[in-house]
Amino acid sequence: MAQSKSPYTVQLAGQLVEIPFQMLHHLWSSKPLSVAEEHRFGPAWRQYLLLWAPPENCPVRNSVVVIYHGGGWRVGWPGLFPTTAEFFLKQGFPVIMPAYRLAPWARHRQMRDDLNLALLKTLRLLEEKGWGGKKLIAGGISAGATLAAHFVFNRQELRNMDLDQNIFSGFLSVAGPLDLDAMPDFGAVRGYAGGKPGSVDFHEANPVNLLTPDESVPVLLIHSLADAIVPIASARSFYQKYNGPRDLYLLKNKTHLGTMRFATDDGDTARVLHNWLADK
Repeated sequence: MAQSKSPYTVQLAGQLVEIPFQMLHHLWSSKPLSVAEEHRFGPAWRQYLLLWAPPENCPVRNSVVVIYHGGGWRVGWPGLFPTTAEFFLKQGFPVIMPAYRLAPWARHRQMRDDLNLALLKTLRLLEEKGWGGKKLIAGGISAGATLAAHFVFNRQELRNMDLDQNIFSGFLSVAGPLDLDAMPDFGAVRGYAGGKPGSVDFHEANPVNLLTPDESVPVLLIHSLADAIVPIASARSFYQKYNGPRDLYLLKNKTHLGTMRFATDDGDTARVLHNWLADK
C-alpha cells in the first residue's frame, strides 16, 4: 500500500505532541563527560560548531563523529540532545556538532554553504588538535540526516574543496528523511528544498539523487516502522538505491524521536550502533 500523503493523522499529531517530553527525557538523562568548545566558521549567528573531546580515561578512536541536529530544518541547535554526544564520547570518539542557518531565512543552497564551511573548519580543528589523520563519521538526527547525506555523498561539492569521499569512514542516519519524494508534502520539506516536488530545486535538495553506482562509504540507517513524521519509505528508498556497504535497522514501535533512545535506555539499538562502530 502506498504511503498516504496526508499529514493530518492522529498518529502524526501524537508524535508531534511527544517532542517536548522526549527532549526533557534527554536533558534529564544527560551526564556531561567534557566541556564543549565553540568555534565559528562564518559571520552569521548560526555559523558555529561545538566540539567535545573524549574523557581523558578513554582511548581516542580512529574517527571523529560529526552529527547534524534535527528540527525540520527550521528549529534546533547543536547539543539539543546532549546524550547523543555523550553516547559517542563514552566510546572514545571526538564529537562535532555544527549549527546551520535555518528556514525560512535559509534554503537548501544556503545550508549547503554552511556544510562546506563547517567541513573546512572541522578539518582545520582536527589538525590543531593532533587528530589530522582521523576520518569522519558523518550522521544526523531526523532533518540533520538529510544534511549529513549531502555532506558525504555530494562528490562535486567535495571536489570543489579539493576533497573526496575518502575522508569519511561512515554515514549514520537516525530517523532521517533521505528520499524527499517519499515524504508527505509537508511545508517544512518545501521550505528546506526551496521548491515544490518535481522542481529543479527539490530534485537538487533530495539526497537520494546524489547516489552513484560506485558508493563505498559504510552506511547505517536506524528507523522506526511506526515513524509518522518521517515515514520508513523515505529511508527504505535510500537503502534500496545504495550500492555500497549498508545496514538498515528497523524498530517496530518507536516514535520519531523515540528512535533516539539508543543514547539513553534502548539497549538493543545501542548494541547495533556499537557493533557498527567497532571497526571505525
